[in-house]
Amino acid sequence: MPKGGKKGKRRQDLVNSSDISLLDFANARIPQSCGRLKKSVVNPSGAGAMPKSVSAQKLVDKEDEEVLSWLDRDLEDFVIEDIPEEDEEDTALPAAAHTPIKDINKKKKEKGLGGGIIYPADLWFLIGNYVHPEDVGRFAGICRGSYTVTNTAAFWRKIYKRYYYKGKEGLPEHVKPHSMEKLHGLRARVIRSMFFLYQPLVSRVQSRGPMEDEPHVLKGHRCLLAWHQPATKGWLFCFKFQKPSFQSLTSRPSNKLDVYHGYNDLFYNPEGGCSVLQVTCCHFASVASVMGLLLNQIYVTLSAGFRHHRLRLHFDSRIISSNQSSSEMVVVLDDVISIKLLQWWYPGYPFTS
Repeated sequence: MPKGGKKGKRRQDLVNSSDISLLDFANARIPQSCGRLKKSVVNPSGAGAMPKSVSAQKLVDKEDEEVLSWLDRDLEDFVIEDIPEEDEEDTALPAAAHTPIKDINKKKKEKGLGGGIIYPADLWFLIGNYVHPEDVGRFAGICRGSYTVTNTAAFWRKIYKRYYYKGKEGLPEHVKPHSMEKLHGLRARVIRSMFFLYQPLVSRVQSRGPMEDEPHVLKGHRCLLAWHQPATKGWLFCFKFQKPSFQSLTSRPSNKLDVYHGYNDLFYNPEGGCSVLQVTCCHFASVASVMGLLLNQIYVTLSAGFRHHRLRLHFDSRIISSNQSSSEMVVVLDDVISIKLLQWWYPGYPFTS
């Protein structure tokens, strides 16, 4: 049957029909001059959705061809368009999107695209001459080069010479200039000396009140030593604590060559991670032996007369939860006047030389 015959018959049926529904308009035949698509084509989520690369004109031609039966078509009508092959670069993009970040950074380093600038070590040595004592940790965290500078004896000796001045009286023997000539434990001695020579650190220690220190930071520390001695206003009770998981900072393990070289370890510090709790009481109190036990709980309350404080220390052989009220050893100190927490770098810390 001719192509135009069926179209004319469909138009005649629409004219003769008395009622035209919205469905007839939606599925009406589209003229070639109009580029409007069917709803099934426009809706990308529909079951009959077509690729976006197909134009509206091709869809119109395709619908006209569907009107003819398969027997009436010629061989020229059965033209199969070749699908263009994707480029190799396009197919490689999804694989590159799942590449781990470590592999990408590794490739950047191999190509020299790390994005950073490596400065020479001499520059960091020059900058280290202007670093304040309280900023040494920040300076060491800049990069590997600045950290290497802080691991040298010259860096610590320059800090000491920058703030030491002749005529300074009252300096202990371990912070005097002749003690800085020895390399073994130089870093720890310079840090202690800054609390005698550097005024911002000196004022930080001297401005502390008798009850300003927070002893609760000692929870979980192990008691290494305990002693008491008479003081000007009563009795002084001291407890030395250390972090259980603390490892002393050493540049290398000790060996037989250290005996011949005089133990030249810059980071040697036997008091690393230690602190001393000093409690001053008006009266003497008997204290049981708590050496080797862990401090689980600590309470600071008012005494019975509301004039002084009361300190309770709960010791156990292991760390227990705070809900358990029972403890292996409880030390109670009443009529407390002062509580001080001394770190190993404080001037009043009783350390081993």
